[in-house]
Amino acid sequence: MQELEGLLELDKSEGIYIEIGNKVYLEIDGVNFSVTCVFIGMLQSEFMLITFPKRYKSVKNKLYSGNKMVVKYLYEGSVYAFQTSVIETITNPIKAIAIEYPKVVQQRELRNFKRNDVVIPGRIEAKNVEFKAVIFDISKKGCRFKYNDNQNNMNALREDDLLRVYMQFPGVADELGAMACVRNVKRTQGQLSIGVEFQDSTKSFLTALMHFLYSIEDF
Repeated sequence: MQELEGLLELDKSEGIYIEIGNKVYLEIDGVNFSVTCVFIGMLQSEFMLITFPKRYKSVKNKLYSGNKMVVKYLYEGSVYAFQTSVIETITNPIKAIAIEYPKVVQQRELRNFKRNDVVIPGRIEAKNVEFKAVIFDISKKGCRFKYNDNQNNMNALREDDLLRVYMQFPGVADELGAMACVRNVKRTQGQLSIGVEFQDSTKSFLTALMHFLYSIEDF
């Protein structure tokens, strides 16, 4: 388990910003992989409650009182992290884990413009035409997609044109979409490469995007 001191060069942040239902990532002492669970409540300055993690059976023997862990989660585009320890594993009347309330919470902004090489199936709606595309890099602010240059009217795409981009994030059942504005257009070997900036995104799209970026940006 990583210690928090100097972790990711995070800036210290006063207080804790988290909502019930937030997904949290646990790095448990003695476990060489992270697990996810959901934040379900807290008593200010006393304790926090989280659900049993996925893969619970694989980490059950490490969830004993006093064992340490690092908790990370996303909130409004930032990564928050703190070190804590298990108070108790509750099995009745609900299944939950009580952990110590953090003394220090650290924060780091997700990179606004860091490009991440990806391969995400996508679909574009623009100029009354719909076509499939592949998103091959993505950031908090936008993405770039490419497609074969054989679509009617797509040569007419210009900077500042509006379109809607849909993508299938790994682990998310539904296809999610957002409005975007074209920022640049490139043609390479019979394909068009379009860079866009997200303009109007739903909460579900932003949440899925933030969790996806977290998973690939090596936090």
